[in-house]
Amino acid sequence: MFDKNLKYWQNKLRRLPVLELTTDKLRSSDGDYTLGIETFVFPQTLCESVKTLIKHTGASLFTTLLTAFKCLLYKYTSQEDIIVGSYIPQANNLDFNTLAFRSCLSGDISFIELSKQVTLLVNEGLEHRDFSWEQLVEKLSATDNLKDAGIFQVMFSLQDADAIDTPLPINVDEFQSDLALFLVESKEGLKGTLAYNQELFEGQTIKRLIGHFENLLAGVVENPHSKVNQLQILSLVEYQQIVREWNNTTVDYPQDKCIHQLFSQQVAKTPDAIAVIFQEQQLTYRELDNRANQLANYLQTLGVKPDAKVGICINRCLEMMVGILAILKASGAYIPLDPAYPQERLSHMLEDSGISVLLTTQNLVNQIPQNRAKQICLDKDWDNLIANQSQQAPHSDVKPSNLAYVIYTSGSTGKSKGVMIEHNSLVNFTQTATREYGINSKDRVLQFASISFDAAVEEMYPCLTTGATLILRTDDFLTNGLGMLEKCREWELTVLDLPTAYWHQLASDLATWEWEAPASLRLVIIGGEAVIPEKVKTWQTSFKDNNYPQLINTYGPTEATVVVTKCKLSESINQDSGLPEMTIGKPFDNVKIYILDSNLNPVPIGVPGELHIGGVCLARGYLNREQLTAEKFIQDPFNPGMRMYKSGDLARFKADGNIDFLGRIDHQVKIRGFRIELGEIETVLNQHSAVKEAIVIPQEYEAGDKRLVAYIVPRNPQPPTNKQLKDFVKTRLPEYMVPSGFVILDAFPLTPNDKVDRRALPKPDKTNFNLEEEYLSANNDVQQKLVYMWEQAFAIQPIGIKDNFFSLGGNSLMATSMVAQIEKVFDKKLNQGIFFQASTIEELAQIIALEDNLSQSVVKINSNGKKIPLFIIANNGYLYQQMIDNLDAEQPVYIVQEPLDNAPEMASRCIQQIKSIQPQGPYNLMGHSYEGLVTYEIAQQLYAQNEQVPFLGMLDTPTPEVENRAEEARLLFKRYQRLKVVLGFSWKDKTSFFKERIDYRLNESFQPLMPTLSKFMKEYQVKPLPGKINLFIATFEFYGLEDANFGWDKWANEVDIYKISGTHRSMLLKPENAQLLAKQLSTCLK
Repeated sequence: MFDKNLKYWQNKLRRLPVLELTTDKLRSSDGDYTLGIETFVFPQTLCESVKTLIKHTGASLFTTLLTAFKCLLYKYTSQEDIIVGSYIPQANNLDFNTLAFRSCLSGDISFIELSKQVTLLVNEGLEHRDFSWEQLVEKLSATDNLKDAGIFQVMFSLQDADAIDTPLPINVDEFQSDLALFLVESKEGLKGTLAYNQELFEGQTIKRLIGHFENLLAGVVENPHSKVNQLQILSLVEYQQIVREWNNTTVDYPQDKCIHQLFSQQVAKTPDAIAVIFQEQQLTYRELDNRANQLANYLQTLGVKPDAKVGICINRCLEMMVGILAILKASGAYIPLDPAYPQERLSHMLEDSGISVLLTTQNLVNQIPQNRAKQICLDKDWDNLIANQSQQAPHSDVKPSNLAYVIYTSGSTGKSKGVMIEHNSLVNFTQTATREYGINSKDRVLQFASISFDAAVEEMYPCLTTGATLILRTDDFLTNGLGMLEKCREWELTVLDLPTAYWHQLASDLATWEWEAPASLRLVIIGGEAVIPEKVKTWQTSFKDNNYPQLINTYGPTEATVVVTKCKLSESINQDSGLPEMTIGKPFDNVKIYILDSNLNPVPIGVPGELHIGGVCLARGYLNREQLTAEKFIQDPFNPGMRMYKSGDLARFKADGNIDFLGRIDHQVKIRGFRIELGEIETVLNQHSAVKEAIVIPQEYEAGDKRLVAYIVPRNPQPPTNKQLKDFVKTRLPEYMVPSGFVILDAFPLTPNDKVDRRALPKPDKTNFNLEEEYLSANNDVQQKLVYMWEQAFAIQPIGIKDNFFSLGGNSLMATSMVAQIEKVFDKKLNQGIFFQASTIEELAQIIALEDNLSQSVVKINSNGKKIPLFIIANNGYLYQQMIDNLDAEQPVYIVQEPLDNAPEMASRCIQQIKSIQPQGPYNLMGHSYEGLVTYEIAQQLYAQNEQVPFLGMLDTPTPEVENRAEEARLLFKRYQRLKVVLGFSWKDKTSFFKERIDYRLNESFQPLMPTLSKFMKEYQVKPLPGKINLFIATFEFYGLEDANFGWDKWANEVDIYKISGTHRSMLLKPENAQLLAKQLSTCLK
């Protein structure tokens, strides 16, 4: 019976789902858990109503409440396959066991029908309750990946009212569930305790969930035949807040005006102000208006009238602005065509739009595909066709309901579609953007985007309707961050409107130092994709005296006229992380934002749903795509007679009304508890110079074992290697977002409607995920034994002799174990640093085959490089792995490893090793911590030998005097100083700071080292150095409190300070810190 029951549960719990509750905080990779408790009492009247319902349904109180709880989880996650764990008494009532009740919900099923299913499920489970939960977990662990999420993430328990009248979480810490609901019937009503993980949820979120559970129960007892998707969980107050209060955005705007009429009003106010500048050319408002009027009059002679579509295919120049305004003044709608687009795409746009007139310039005529439109060259044809036209504005019958422009959007794949925007929407946006951004006549606004993207709309119209100056960018603006700032200074720009991806790169370029912001620059607007919080912090700390421009994050699809929400990032800081909250903010004027479930019901605060947009911002629809328009632009159920747009974006409201953007509904996955936006990874991969197209999808292997796989179509016949791609992604995304495998394809498989068929993408063998070279098998006994060792250590088969130890996941602990095995099998004594020198089986086997003793004290990296070698004095070379990986391949590095005794003798031995490799100077030296003192002593002895030391790098190395002062932490004021510093760290940095100290002091090698290290520091006598010290300082350490120069300015001719993020060790171990260190180091070595 025992085995039979165990088998039952194994079958019941195959291919486990993970309940994807949206959390307030990111789930840590370590699975941190802090228990939180929230108690509540539902009124006696509700409890009695539930019991009355039970009498009619024949269900138990337990199954009815469990059914309701499952309905709530369905509402919160939109998932149908839901497992809830429960503590159930054994048949003998002497002990408890854990059962996992799994249901498949459907929104179309009624509560009564679902309750019957759950009752059968519970009864069946009780018949099989006699089994060992521990054995079940063990059995499932062999086939399902349970270490990250477990069998279930939520628990439910109805406790015996006769035994206890207060619901208490029994052994809740044992399972550490995300949520655990405990209920008990009492004379006061239905008492409950909701236990939760405070590392994931805020208390307010839990209180809201309890309220929603009560609302759902009330709805169930009122109408138990309601379908699950019709059950309401929002209170009237919440509904009013989400649907009405947060959408109370109505503001007056000129509803009788078209966009060009607002421009004409501005011309009358400031006719002589400079309207637009390109290179050395410029036009005043009057000149721009006159030229646009002339062209508009000519266009009307060609039949341009309201809603007529006129193409404009032109590079950035003054004529571009003349052409756009002229089309609008002639009553037409402009359709921008980017000359850089592929011919096929341009052909489709020309044919689909049916344009009758096309504005261009002579140099582009041959690049435009054959079409039926009349082409006008604004340079060649101006004098003959346009110059004699009137400079007075033409008569126009255009109305605010007529089209202003049609912009083609590509979507993910397939044919592009034209989005039709009316003047009414454009005028409302322009007026709102002008207010929100404070655009005025003193501004000089950069025109950055191609006019084929609606970001250009945000740059042009708020500027030209307020008397500001529009600066058309040149190609040389797109340089690095410093170059861009110089252009901002030169052009005296006040407002930048940048794609988020470009701004991310700009922030990275500026990260290496503090720059002085151009005095004129006051505002940077970004949008287009999710903002990385660390980039905002980098941006803010890259400018002297915190004098950085205001940064506004915007969101909006083309179908809703450029932008519908905005967030001032500098005013939105998370108190725990110290990083800006990456919300997309709140709606623009006359915009309504709804976050709805699949049945168009508003979802609660914090619960994900599809973002819908309503208001005057909406496009007319898609050109020539009536069916698609009907699918995406639907009736607004909250405002009769109005429409709303289904964005396809996943979002949630925060408690303050700000909106979290969570990605696309169809391209979101959760792996190892981490919510991952596939589009973000694809965006990064598509930035790689060797990648033409990239798609990332999750592939499932064993049940529960999901891996990210990237599919690449390369630009060139020689595709990038797995290592190149992985390293590229690692520098831009956290580790959990790095794909496990990369598959190179000639082209992506397509569905019949020309969409990428993601289901047809080939599933790679996971054993080859980290194998980077063409597989070569072992060809001798030594290689065969090493292959066996590696395959056992990495649990990957097969491993070839050219596969890299580090790329497979090798680390210092694995290296130590491997060295011990090599000594046992081959009777060869190696140092763990050998893997720097020989990182493949082929290289390692060659070294093992040597006859001499192999306990080498020097590790060689890039020994054939052409630059002057860098000698690092290090007891543990693995500290430098991340840094070395980011150095130039032409930079030779030698890690000299010496046991700790006293500095002069260590230095003397190191010099012997160094000179055996490089007999004569100049010498570049580096050391970390106490090894920095050894490096300093090496420099002293080399100077005494008349050698040159152009680079002496010391990482977080104080003088012994400063070290001793820092250790005297018994004094109260020093403790207070340090406490103030630590409290200034972000929550994440505090955790890292204390964890490093605890881990280090618990390390087995730490205690034996301390007496020797103390003796080493006391004995070393610092002497003056006739050279310069390059001092790299960890920002999260205390030596700087004692002396800003760590005491070295008293002894060296010159001390250059470089600040590296992190603690004493994480400045080397954390990838982003090591990358910055390598960059600074490379600059110094030049």
